[in-house]
Amino acid sequence: MKWEPAGKNAPGGKRGKKNRLLIAVAVIAVIAIIGRIASCGGGGGGGNATEKLEWPTTGLATVLPKPNSDKGEVVIDNDDMFDANIDGWAKSDYDAYVEQCKERGFTIEASDGGSTYEAFLDDGHHLRLMFYDGMEQMDITLEAPIELGTITWPTAGAGALVPAPTSTTGKINSDSSTHFSASVGETGPEAYSSYVEACIAAGFNVDYNRGDDSFTADNAAGAHVSVRYEGFSVMSVSVDAPEASAEQAEQPVETPAEPEAPAPTDGAPAAPSETTAETTGTTSDFRAMVDEYEAFMNSYCDFMETYSSDSGNVVSMAIDYASMMAQYGDWATKIDAVDESALSAEDNQYFIDAQTRINQRLWSIGLSE
Repeated sequence: MKWEPAGKNAPGGKRGKKNRLLIAVAVIAVIAIIGRIASCGGGGGGGNATEKLEWPTTGLATVLPKPNSDKGEVVIDNDDMFDANIDGWAKSDYDAYVEQCKERGFTIEASDGGSTYEAFLDDGHHLRLMFYDGMEQMDITLEAPIELGTITWPTAGAGALVPAPTSTTGKINSDSSTHFSASVGETGPEAYSSYVEACIAAGFNVDYNRGDDSFTADNAAGAHVSVRYEGFSVMSVSVDAPEASAEQAEQPVETPAEPEAPAPTDGAPAAPSETTAETTGTTSDFRAMVDEYEAFMNSYCDFMETYSSDSGNVVSMAIDYASMMAQYGDWATKIDAVDESALSAEDNQYFIDAQTRINQRLWSIGLSE
């Protein structure tokens, strides 16, 4: 996803654009467990649609086949992402829609998990489909291609802590002394693996976690790197400087006091008052909140994975679920209250990166079912 930094190009400095998406995507997974509990307890199938589906006639939706349904809701519709829920569908309807998407060309790097389908178009559009059998619902997510250009890897700041990739095609999303984030093009699975090896050789081998398409690790100084193969020959790289460096960067810079202007003589205008420049940089409290939210969502995902293999224990599942939902409600309120227009560019990107990791984890749950 490619959101513009809040406070810069965000229209009118609106609050909550990403917040609603972050919560909406999580709700998709939260709802899934309701169907699981209901089906385990013999409570029947899917829910009833509460809205009439209005399929857009412009934008990203036109890249997709129009579902043969009037039940559902468009959750997100902008230049970067389209997301919609289709209600009242059977598995056969989902399977037929997957075939329609394949006919549209969504066959590149395709992954079919039975109730999930993920693929790219030849121009980079990224499609994810997920079907929830117990709810008779399908979720459609389409991301626009990432606009890539020629990049120069930084020689200072957080980005300089990791090796420069071989490819110079990409997009730098954030570059500061405390945080760096970039999408690197022309980087297939083999190049991604080679870059992970380069990061390990550079000292990022503390508390590491390596998978086929993702790698996270710290170095001895406490810097953190996250590398992920996103598909379509694009790799994402995110780096956070050690906490000590981040805290130093947050300290306000003191400027010497300017001499007072002489008192105006009769009839002379008074000197204009100075205004304090807006402070940029990072906020440790905000980042701590985002980290805690990500940790909660990871625990929720662990919960989903545990009960996917133990769905017969309905009573225990319902008790744990009630506790989880209470915490989720609290977090939804906190996240929705974030005023993104007040965030620095670095904190805004930190929020985006956390959102991306959460969405990827939620998606991985769908793939495992």
